[in-house]
Amino acid sequence: MDSKQIEQIIEDEGIEKYRAEQIRQAIFQEHASSFNGITTLKKDLRERLSEKYPLLSFELYRLFESSDKTTFKALLKLSDGKIIETVLMNPKPGHWTTCISSQVGCALACTFCATGTMGLLRNLRSEEITDQVLFWRQFIGERKIAERLNNVVYMGMGEPFQNTKNVFDSLDELMNPDTFHMGARHLSVSTAGIVKPIYQMADRFPQVNLALSLHIADDEKRTELMPINKAWPLAKLAEALTDYIEKTHRKVFIEYILLRDETDKRDNAKQLIKYLKTIKPTHLVHVNLIVYNETESSHKQTSKDHARWFKNYLEENGISATIRKNLGRDIDGACGQLVVQQENI
Repeated sequence: MDSKQIEQIIEDEGIEKYRAEQIRQAIFQEHASSFNGITTLKKDLRERLSEKYPLLSFELYRLFESSDKTTFKALLKLSDGKIIETVLMNPKPGHWTTCISSQVGCALACTFCATGTMGLLRNLRSEEITDQVLFWRQFIGERKIAERLNNVVYMGMGEPFQNTKNVFDSLDELMNPDTFHMGARHLSVSTAGIVKPIYQMADRFPQVNLALSLHIADDEKRTELMPINKAWPLAKLAEALTDYIEKTHRKVFIEYILLRDETDKRDNAKQLIKYLKTIKPTHLVHVNLIVYNETESSHKQTSKDHARWFKNYLEENGISATIRKNLGRDIDGACGQLVVQQENI
């Protein structure tokens, strides 16, 4: 459900226009799960709308909860029967973040990512993207596990910048003061490195956070891990990120996955430092180090001690870095694990 659909329902059903605000308030602020729960509407109207218009563009297929109750993963069945995944995480007390999908599957075939094994089935519509946020808002309200959802990250299934129109439309909706009313700085978009939308995002959404999945600073090896690098090599990415920083004056986040004996060696760290210093100003570049979550690929996980060494080495050489806290491993909800078995789709 989004602002456009509410306007269409008001028009199609001949409802008084002032009712639109009552509906928006109930759905987006009070987290009603159906029109039947909007008590400001007359009973017969509630029943009619509830029968005709579901508030979500999908239904819950399965829900998983981590043993420490810091992570929830939902499998959502779309209207055409396809399945997507979305995750709700509690990385620190009082803060809840959702990782949402922008496509069913992914076409990029990054060798370390489970979603890439699916291939691309289709793009998600803007409403299907924002409904993931609405779903978790309803979930938080029903479970009473938090006061609110703090952050939204486009880092689930799919490459957001291969679905730019719907992703950008969904960002507009999430920032719409009449509906989701989220601040731009609470939204983040992660890309594997499609250049043109980086320039577009700098112009259209200068306050939304940008993350680049880099993972290695060597063109030949990056192309092996991420075939997309062949079309948009490292030099092109550096130009786009420098332009982004010049226009927005915002920090850029570099996602770097630590694969044992592949991306975690001293030479890899030196290459990364050299590369990041070509992005100006370098103090606005921050590296998120990710300890790999092993899937069915041949890649192996680096040790936590070695990850700490890698982080310290970057910092000693002037690069800001953190090690991302991996949540939801026991429910396959962590980075690189979002995948749905083909028989479920």
